[in-house]
Amino acid sequence: MSYRRLTPEEIEDLRAEMRASGQWMKAELAKRRREHGETEAVEASASPITNGEASRSAPGDEQV
Repeated sequence: MSYRRLTPEEIEDLRAEMRASGQWMKAELAKRRREHGETEAVEASASPITNGEASRSAPGDEQV
């Protein structure tokens, strides 16, 4: 199988497509957070350990 180099125009087209996809993804995530944010926030706050606390203690290093 042989490959060819992309032209500068093809590279710029790919970059523009990636930028547009990234912008769509950010907008979609923001929309989903708005739609589901309240229920997920309640579920997350019910957890006894936050991410910061979990990352500070290794398994087996329980403090009594």
